[in-house]
Amino acid sequence: MKNGIILVGLLIAWGVPASADEVMVPLAQGGEWITSAHRASLTARPDMCLTADFESGIAIRADGHGIQIRIINSRWSLPAGVIGDVAISVGGWKETFKIDDNTDTMINSEIDEDDALAMFAAMDANASMSVTVGKAKPFPVSLVGSTKATNAFRTCAGLKGANQAPGVNPFSTQP
Repeated sequence: MKNGIILVGLLIAWGVPASADEVMVPLAQGGEWITSAHRASLTARPDMCLTADFESGIAIRADGHGIQIRIINSRWSLPAGVIGDVAISVGGWKETFKIDDNTDTMINSEIDEDDALAMFAAMDANASMSVTVGKAKPFPVSLVGSTKATNAFRTCAGLKGANQAPGVNPFSTQP
């Protein structure tokens, strides 16, 4: 239940609108990672996909405008228009992204699809990642069990890539 309460609070904080017809559908959970899809109605296609480790405050969000990395920290008190970077390191993969938007407790960085796919591939092959926001001390994020959630995110967001999850695809002609 703790994760459910945290999920609702963070979804509100991350700007997920809510109305009587809208629905946030949980898709998968692996380790501390949870993936959900927002739909305008129960029968509509997802218009926003979110995978997050709510314990660490990191999320990856995709919608019709692109892919973003969002980091939330309730202890922050950020002014408007923060300028800086977010550095992410997973195994041998390292990349730095410019902060392009923020609230008082959250920063946002756009990430292109190629970087997202490379990051997910590194996440699938490693047990942890390191995140550095601005000049703050890096913090670790566990990736143990995350592949199930990140595969669901890639499918939801329509990202290409090798989602090598166990199971059978009934639409594939491959044996």
